[in-house]
Amino acid sequence: MMKVKRILVIALTISVVLITGCEKFPLQKSRKYETSFFQNNTNKTVLEFIESRPDLFSGLIDAIAYLDADPAYADIKEMFQSQNNTFLLLHNDALTTIPSTTSYWGRPENRVTDTDPTSPTFNQLVAGSSWAQYPKEDIAKLLRRHVIKGKADFPNLSSTPKLFDTYDGTYKMRMFMTDNRDGNIQIGNGPTFITPRTPNLYANGGNVIHVLNAFIVATP
Repeated sequence: MMKVKRILVIALTISVVLITGCEKFPLQKSRKYETSFFQNNTNKTVLEFIESRPDLFSGLIDAIAYLDADPAYADIKEMFQSQNNTFLLLHNDALTTIPSTTSYWGRPENRVTDTDPTSPTFNQLVAGSSWAQYPKEDIAKLLRRHVIKGKADFPNLSSTPKLFDTYDGTYKMRMFMTDNRDGNIQIGNGPTFITPRTPNLYANGGNVIHVLNAFIVATP
C-alpha cells in the first residue's frame, strides 16, 4: 500500500511541474499565413520587357536593332510594338548561345564560312557570331514567325490543337496544351514540339508572352 501511495505522489509531483512549466513557457504564437501568388504581369510593353533583360534576350535585342537600321525592315520594330498579340520571345539559348547545335547561330544548317585569314578555321563552316553574317530577310522571317496575331494564352488553348496566323504570312503556328495534370503548352508543327521555359506572361497593350529556349523551324 505504501508503495502505491509513493507512486501516486511521484506522478502528482511530475504533473504539477509540467503544468507549471507550461505557464512559464507559453506556446509560441503561430505566424500569420500570408497568401502569395505567381506574378505573371510584367507591367511593361513587350519591347520594354525585352530590353530590361539583356541577360536573357541580348541576341533578340541585337537582331531587332540590326534590322531596324534598314528602312526596308521598319515593320519589325513596329511588330514588337503591336497590341493584343502573342509573342514567342526567343531566349539567347534559342538564338546566339554557342557551342550549341540547336541555337540559330549554332544549328548546322545555319553555319557560316569563316572569312578571317588569321583564324585557324579560315574558310571552314563555323557557328555564327554576328547577325550581319545572315541575310536580313531570313532574320526578318524568323522574327515574324514568332509573333502570333491574337491571344494564344491558357484561357484560349486546350488539348485540341489550334492553328494561329503569324506575322509571317506564309506560316501558321500550331499550339495546344498537354492532356494531363501538367497542362503544358506545346508549340510547333511537329514532329517535335517546344514547351515554353516561361509561359503565359502578360505585357501592356493586351499582349501575351511565352519565352522559348528554342526557335520554331519552319517546315515545308
